[in-house]
Amino acid sequence: MKNNVLETLKAYSLDKLCDLWDLTENMNSPEIPTVRGWLMDEIERRNPEGFDAWLEQDAPEDKDLRRYVLN
Repeated sequence: MKNNVLETLKAYSLDKLCDLWDLTENMNSPEIPTVRGWLMDEIERRNPEGFDAWLEQDAPEDKDLRRYVLN
């Protein structure tokens, strides 16, 4: 299943990945940390500079990720 999910994420646009990131922000099911990890991995693969800039903030906010990676 993991490989299928990862392949699906690779097919999504960066904007769609950010939509999924935003959508999962307040979800609390046990799978969400894993899913968000997969999203972060794919977003970082697409825009490593923007992703790193987001992480380098003093206190990176989930809502700000889109601003860093879609520029």
